[in-house]
Amino acid sequence: MALKQSVLHDRHVALGAKFSEFGGWEMPLQYAGVVPEHTCVREAVGIFDVSHLGKLVVRGDGALDFINSCFTNDLGRITPGQAQYTLCCDEETGGVVDDLIVYLKDDDHLLLVPNASNTAEVARRLQARAPAGITITDHHETHAVLAVQGTRSDEVLAALGFPTGHDYMAFAEAPYDGVDVVVCRTGYTGERGYELIAPNEVAGALWDALLAAGEQY
Repeated sequence: MALKQSVLHDRHVALGAKFSEFGGWEMPLQYAGVVPEHTCVREAVGIFDVSHLGKLVVRGDGALDFINSCFTNDLGRITPGQAQYTLCCDEETGGVVDDLIVYLKDDDHLLLVPNASNTAEVARRLQARAPAGITITDHHETHAVLAVQGTRSDEVLAALGFPTGHDYMAFAEAPYDGVDVVVCRTGYTGERGYELIAPNEVAGALWDALLAAGEQY
């Protein structure tokens, strides 16, 4: 099967990226090199494309209770605007199907971000169990995820009008070019940082704007 590509693929090619297969996707592995890019994130700010991550939207009356019955962690421990790390397990063997993050928008609206290679399986399991009135929509290939990580990440996002400063494992939504973007603080690079989940139609312009805002750093 042909590898899937991010909506930003042409931009990565133009920037001289070295690509690698990851979870069925052809994704940029590095540009100038691992060490200088690592240093940028540790000392200032870096941006990278993680659009291979899955995006599943669960909606409907009782969506929170339904999802809480499917995964191992307890969503009752968080409130709207917060996120939770959890596991999807096989009911028969107890083995882990995938680890993922659940973003709680409200009791009837949740966003799930599983790993690239397991998104279809997680979606299949949820759809097989979903009661009437609960919908699971797969946004895996319609939305991009851009990570802005490093000590100056707040300044870069603020330059574009995005909210910053929310607690770790929290998120907020803000408009960009007329569409809503989810601004998450759930990464684990070891430095302060954010992830932006945006529809493909604005992802290119958003990537360009982030690069421009971060150029001074």
